[in-house]
Amino acid sequence: MISRRNYFAVTIVMFIIFFMFLSTGVITEVWNDYETNSYSEDSGELPGKSQVYTVNRDINRDIRGDVQGHSRDYIVYVGGKEMEEAVEVWASYTKKNMASYISLTQYEQAERRGEDRVPSMLVVDSDHVRWEEGEDLEYLEKYLDTGIDVVFCNMPDTSVIKKSRRIRKLFGIHNVKAESTTVNGVHLYDGFLLGGEAVYLTTDKKEQKKRQDMDLTLPWYKLEAGTEVYMKGIMKEKDIESEEYPVIIWKKNYRGACLMAVNGRYMEDFGGIGILSAMVAQMELYDLYPIVNAQSMVIADYPVLSRENEERLMNVYSRNMQGVVRDVLWPGIMTVYRGNKMGLSCMMAPQLNYEDEMLPDQEQLHYYAKNLNKEDTEVGLSGLNISDTQIREKLAADYEFMCEALPDYHFASFYAGSMEEDEIKAIMAEDALASVRTVIEKDRKDDEIVGYLTERATKQKVLSDGFTHTYRDDLRIRCVETMLGYTNILIDVTDAVYPEDEADSWEKLAEDLNWNIQNYWKGFREFQGATASESDEYIRRFLALDYSQQREGKEIRLQVTGIQEPVWFILRTHNEEIDRMEGGFYTKLEDDVFLLELEEAEAVITMKSTVLTYEY
Repeated sequence: MISRRNYFAVTIVMFIIFFMFLSTGVITEVWNDYETNSYSEDSGELPGKSQVYTVNRDINRDIRGDVQGHSRDYIVYVGGKEMEEAVEVWASYTKKNMASYISLTQYEQAERRGEDRVPSMLVVDSDHVRWEEGEDLEYLEKYLDTGIDVVFCNMPDTSVIKKSRRIRKLFGIHNVKAESTTVNGVHLYDGFLLGGEAVYLTTDKKEQKKRQDMDLTLPWYKLEAGTEVYMKGIMKEKDIESEEYPVIIWKKNYRGACLMAVNGRYMEDFGGIGILSAMVAQMELYDLYPIVNAQSMVIADYPVLSRENEERLMNVYSRNMQGVVRDVLWPGIMTVYRGNKMGLSCMMAPQLNYEDEMLPDQEQLHYYAKNLNKEDTEVGLSGLNISDTQIREKLAADYEFMCEALPDYHFASFYAGSMEEDEIKAIMAEDALASVRTVIEKDRKDDEIVGYLTERATKQKVLSDGFTHTYRDDLRIRCVETMLGYTNILIDVTDAVYPEDEADSWEKLAEDLNWNIQNYWKGFREFQGATASESDEYIRRFLALDYSQQREGKEIRLQVTGIQEPVWFILRTHNEEIDRMEGGFYTKLEDDVFLLELEEAEAVITMKSTVLTYEY
């Protein structure tokens, strides 16, 4: 028989347990402050465009001043405008100064007049070298002999290389096996770009058609002994040894410098900045540079809040718009989101068709704002629509709807799609965008991955379509992850809610989406997941910071100025690991690659060798 005291104690315990389980949902509901945007912040309190490090063209006068008393590295670019932008973007991201010249003769004249000092690296567009005249070749040989690293963004014409033994020697080429050959695929070696080894080749015809878009026709050079290869083509013929395959990226060591070359057009898009970073890491004893550290997924046109296109949706999904968005798209999106560490931003489309009579539903807005807030995702605004409605008219309708449904909610992020930047700037003053501080842009052709749209608003480039991922896409992603530790994956669900045929159904799209993200981004999971607005904060810190670093013995001293918040760096070494770090934390990403998080203005990293030594 149980005593009254024990009965009372058991009752109390059961009541407490019941209350705890019952109250969890209630407390969660009470604390879910979805009616305001937790990501909305006064951009006036964040670093602005005027605080960005900009490349100084007058290299004898550092407009930002020496960093902690140390002179700043600078590079020289020789060539035309075609590749100059990429080199300048890379220089600004790594906080270097830069001088540009149209020819080696022009650079040599400036050097003789004392208008130039010794650069850390010379980046050359081969099309602007006078290969037929011996003078330019003498200049290049002199720079390498005096310890200046030289990077060729492209190669001279094959006929030039075939004619001159001296030019072949410069590049480390033993002979030209063929002026043009077609390879079957491309092999990216481990240790060059972040993400590890990659073989861009498949024997599956369907996969080949879906993925293979690499430049497979190139000159075939056989290199001298002692050169190092980082990427090469893969021949179709089985009887050719892999050592004989055509090279794409390689290095030749000189006594006090290195020459690196690219055989093909791989430096001509935004991935070129990542290749430059990877090259520096191979040419130097170690490389240390700042990164953004943000991994983002952006869902465009989700959720849709109006009951439109119902006849077509009923035919494809047997559901109306509300059912498709909630019962079909939502589970797939959450599966992908919860299966990785990336941040998620949903760019809401109150309507897609502004010419029908289907207005957005306030109850649906509350439903999704509440549930997305529970998942720690961000709700932004999409600038797209499928009707002929002008953007200002669309934004005015969206603003009127939000003022009635959630008057205290202010958007911090905006998806502009393929709108031109001048058009985006012209609408930033609209009421619906008054609180927006970052804009996601698609299909920008410039080399700037992240930057400022206006003084107070940043811009972020979409790097990948989540539904399609080609081999060239993968190489570009590895390049940008190497340079910035940044990605931005676009998942546009417009086709899924306005399907033309079965190929547009969400079931097929979601399958490709999940596979792509789980496989192609698995090497970058140590980077920080971030929503669009969190990426905005990291971008502002990255663009505003300045730094210097020096090494004495085993210690690397890193000093950061211009920012108070935590910032991140990549450290790349050769056969060294971090023994300890003061002033921050570190994570090993790969062999000889470390992610550093600085929480103080100065950090000291103590290194140790990973090469085994033996005593006899």
